[in-house]
Amino acid sequence: MWCFVLLTVSLFIGPIETAGEWDSSSTDFELPGDYILGGLFPIHTEAFSTLSRPIVPTFSDISFSFLRASYCIFQAMRFAVEEINNATHLLPNITLGYQIFDDCTSSIYIKAMFAFVLRRAQTSSGATHNLCGYQPRVTAIIGPWSSDGATIVANILHPFLLPQISYGASSEKLSDKVYFPSFLRTIPSDKNQAEAIILLIQRFKYDWIAVVGSDDQYGQYGKHEVTTLASERNICMAYQGIIKAKEGTLKEAIIQVIKHIDSSRVNITVLFATLQLTVMYFQTAIELNIRDKVWIISEAISANNILSEIPNISKVGLILGIAVREGQMPGFQDFLSNALAAQSLSPSNLSQASAESCAQTCIECQSFTNAMVQSILGSNKWGISFNVYSAVYSVAHSLHQLLNCDSGTCNKSRTFLPSELLESLKRVNFTLHNRTINFDANGNLRTGYNIIIWENKSSIDPFRVIGSYTPNPGRVVINQPFNTWAPGLKKMPTSKCSSECEPGQRKNLDGFHHCCFKCTDCPKNTFESNHGLYCVECFKWQWAPSKSSVCYNKTIVYLRWEDGISIALCAMAGAGILAKATITVIFIVNLKTPIVKAAGGKLCFVMLLALVSGSSCVFAFIGLPSELVCKVRQPVFAVSFTVFLSCILVRSFQLACIFKMASRLPKAYAYWIKYNGQYVFVLLSTMVSVFHSLMLLINHPSSFMRRDSLSDLELILHCNSDLFIVFLKSYIYNILLSLLCFLFAFLGKDLPKNYNEGKWISQSMVVFIFSWSLFALISFSASQRYIPIIQAVVILSSSYGIVGMYFIPKCYIILFKPQQNTNAYFQMCIQEYTKRRST
Repeated sequence: MWCFVLLTVSLFIGPIETAGEWDSSSTDFELPGDYILGGLFPIHTEAFSTLSRPIVPTFSDISFSFLRASYCIFQAMRFAVEEINNATHLLPNITLGYQIFDDCTSSIYIKAMFAFVLRRAQTSSGATHNLCGYQPRVTAIIGPWSSDGATIVANILHPFLLPQISYGASSEKLSDKVYFPSFLRTIPSDKNQAEAIILLIQRFKYDWIAVVGSDDQYGQYGKHEVTTLASERNICMAYQGIIKAKEGTLKEAIIQVIKHIDSSRVNITVLFATLQLTVMYFQTAIELNIRDKVWIISEAISANNILSEIPNISKVGLILGIAVREGQMPGFQDFLSNALAAQSLSPSNLSQASAESCAQTCIECQSFTNAMVQSILGSNKWGISFNVYSAVYSVAHSLHQLLNCDSGTCNKSRTFLPSELLESLKRVNFTLHNRTINFDANGNLRTGYNIIIWENKSSIDPFRVIGSYTPNPGRVVINQPFNTWAPGLKKMPTSKCSSECEPGQRKNLDGFHHCCFKCTDCPKNTFESNHGLYCVECFKWQWAPSKSSVCYNKTIVYLRWEDGISIALCAMAGAGILAKATITVIFIVNLKTPIVKAAGGKLCFVMLLALVSGSSCVFAFIGLPSELVCKVRQPVFAVSFTVFLSCILVRSFQLACIFKMASRLPKAYAYWIKYNGQYVFVLLSTMVSVFHSLMLLINHPSSFMRRDSLSDLELILHCNSDLFIVFLKSYIYNILLSLLCFLFAFLGKDLPKNYNEGKWISQSMVVFIFSWSLFALISFSASQRYIPIIQAVVILSSSYGIVGMYFIPKCYIILFKPQQNTNAYFQMCIQEYTKRRST
């Protein structure tokens, strides 16, 4: 196949060159030298044809427009070659030449390639069937600008591995080194450009966009990259499409696209299109009265001032662009001014030139006006010129390496193949006016973009740099405030399918785009979470009104120390403890007296201590509950009353034994006295209660504290009521002890009156049983707010009842009837009891 290509080139180039058809009429397009660089620049652009395919147009059917910016970059190649030839350090004894074509139409690519790949003059021009050692006329090719043109050229150059460095072809497809092994470029690929566009969209918080591409490689691949990245970054596509003119005119296709976009309520459109299509698109948008939109245009046309010449272009809205970064080219402005001045002074001897000769002629260049000169000079600030400049210097640095120019002279006799130059190009790494030039593995230059805005102040220089994009990792920086580069707008236009929901609302998708939704209020006791995607239920201790974005902590309700009822309970508990302490003191002072011995002697102190412990539990029902308090207050109270009831029971039992059973069971009574039976019984009985309480704690390891809602705004913090029900079972043991107390009190009802405790014990037990039975009934129906108060009152009432019924009468005798607290009096009572029993 490649032999056929080479044969075709050899057969066609020979006659063409002989006829002299390719001789340039202008020295701007050709310069002799030791090594020739090929150049392709769109100095003219082909206007849209209205012909239907597959009719092949003739030159008479095509009209051309002069591109001032392209003329500027064309001069950049001439400037770079002249600067290198005048330098003494890079290629000291070598001169570079060039052969440049104006690729005004796609057919020029084929003609230019035929000229470029022809064998060098010193070699045979005959056909060959072996590409090994083949050396084309040109050393490398600079250009073309468009991705479609670059693809055509790269496919032809593939078998020769002739280096091609494009200054404007950004299609990501060209990064594939399998299909385009000799292609390099000094412009970032569309992958980077697409990332810059998406980051710019995210910077202004757009999520509802349209993407339009031209029906060529540049537009198709650019649109694909933008839409792919947008999808990955959760940006919704209101519309995406390629403008095709399958039926009817191109303008009708553009009208349909604009109407689709306008109906979708999208305010931002990304244009990845050629210059001609972009001009027609904006002209049509103005005709359709499209106003106040945001447009992001790709680098291919963003810095081309031809758009500023469109009438009423400012009415379409804000135009942002991705532009190639500027580079320093000292002396280029003067070079360009001199070239333009020379062209303006030269006679217009080509005024009759036809479109057929546009490849190497420039009719407009022979008659520049002052306005056109100023326009071209104004367009020089943009970076495509530097891309051309750096591409030429890349070739020069590669030649410097291949020709061993480090010694001060270059080895002119050194021959090399295009593939060797290509490998050298891939390795170049140099600094050009503070810019590092080197290529990555895909032949792409490591550089970023400028973010520009159209100010529409001047057709010569309508652009302004407002930010930048840097790759790896991608980052967009806007370095000027919005009001400085868009003073006519109060705020940046928005582009959203749906307005953001208010705080406290959730998003319900409306259609298949996640950016389109309806807002609904979050219900009561829920809050909006995860950027409005969900309404999450508040925690149990929190509340929220409807349409809330946050939950509020409920007011915690518990028996506070400063409450009136708390103060009253504390006062009663304190008074009870003080009373028990007073009784203790009285009993200690009168410990040897008969009345204290009859009440139990030292056992009374155990009973009083148990009552103090039980009364102290009242304080555990006041204040903020804690896990520790909830764990200990019920068992402590239960064990305390077990101790007291055990003492009462053992005292009743002793009195009954002394007067009624001691004579019948003398040995048992003796053992009881010898081994302190009363203390052993109290200890064992207490251990039963302690063991039971520990088992309840072990078998219920869950939280002892609970939070229950009293209302929407209040939360009661209390000990687990279920746990209280469990501990209520432990009171059954105390009830059993109290019944036994009744039994022995009944057995001792006819004892001597100073030993007769039955009445006092019975009354105190009645108070105890009644209080706790009443509490058990109330606790199942009362609000948790009042349970601690009720239980504290029950504890105090039972404690006061016992003290009043059992200990107060004895204190009364000690203090007010001391005559009854004598041994003689007790002896008399026993004698009366004995006489009564004998009768």
